[in-house]
Amino acid sequence: MVSPFKTLTILIVLLAVVQASAQETQSQTLVRKSETLYKDPLVASYFSATLPGLGQVYTGRKGRGFLFFAGVVTALGSAAAFYEPADLDLTDYDRPEFGGNGDGQLSVAEVKNWEDKKFHGDAFERLSTTRKVGAITGLVTGVGIYIWNVIDAHKSAKAHNRQIAQRKIDLGFQAGPDGAGLALNLHF
Repeated sequence: MVSPFKTLTILIVLLAVVQASAQETQSQTLVRKSETLYKDPLVASYFSATLPGLGQVYTGRKGRGFLFFAGVVTALGSAAAFYEPADLDLTDYDRPEFGGNGDGQLSVAEVKNWEDKKFHGDAFERLSTTRKVGAITGLVTGVGIYIWNVIDAHKSAKAHNRQIAQRKIDLGFQAGPDGAGLALNLHF
């Protein structure tokens, strides 16, 4: 005779398997339905303008969206890294080239220069040529990838919609025992 504990355990396992199977079928159905939804190109462009790569994710191209996000962040991050030495700290105003006396102690005049950001514009000019080129190149590349990202999101949404329309209308040849003909299939 089977104990009630074993029967209950088997029943719970069986119920869990049926539940998992039902959820799997439901998730497959949801995936199919989301593939047939049209995507608005303007919404995709807006998403990509808000956060690079988000428009591509909206149209179903997650990998491409991640690459755009990583590209923009990397390019702008490298521009910031090349420009970083141009940011002046309070201790930089103690150096003679920034109006200090170089004694290792901050005077009132040096602190005032720091508060007024008196030599802040000169700092970029003091960067080496390599750092200037790196900062400008990183900035231009980041902005270029950002613009490309917005345009690509718009085109991705249009391509997605075109694929859905092509799936609904199919034109082909059909051969039968009596002859051949042209077949137009409409899928709803």
